[in-house]
Amino acid sequence: MRMKMLTKILSTIAFLALPVMSIAHPGHGHDNPLSPGHYFGNPEHVLPLALTIAVAAVFIVWKVRTARNAKK
Repeated sequence: MRMKMLTKILSTIAFLALPVMSIAHPGHGHDNPLSPGHYFGNPEHVLPLALTIAVAAVFIVWKVRTARNAKK
């Protein structure tokens, strides 16, 4: 049952992240578009990345706490 829920959550996150990946266009930013600095230096890349990391961190903390409470 838990694996189905995890699959649904990860699928939803991937589905919601797909439009973010398609907004790339030439002419934004001043550095090489394939460099890591480009992704960390432009807000249109940093904000979705930060949001994705935050959601993943909250999910991981929630899973760890749930597992610990189940053991008690």
